[in-house]
Amino acid sequence: MAKIDELTDEKAAEFGHAFVRWLTDEDPAAVAHYFADLDPHAIKDAEAAELGRAVLEDLLADRYIH
Repeated sequence: MAKIDELTDEKAAEFGHAFVRWLTDEDPAAVAHYFADLDPHAIKDAEAAELGRAVLEDLLADRYIH
């Protein structure tokens, strides 16, 4: 299994972009109306990498700490 410290900025950015697209396109939690101005294409790679890394760190922490 990959570890969070092995996550490159490029992979984190890819995940971040995909995560935002999923939130806005699929809207599984019906929250897109709260973020009407959110444009997945306007998010910069650095922002997407930060988001992707944060989400993955939270998921891994929740899975392995509890």
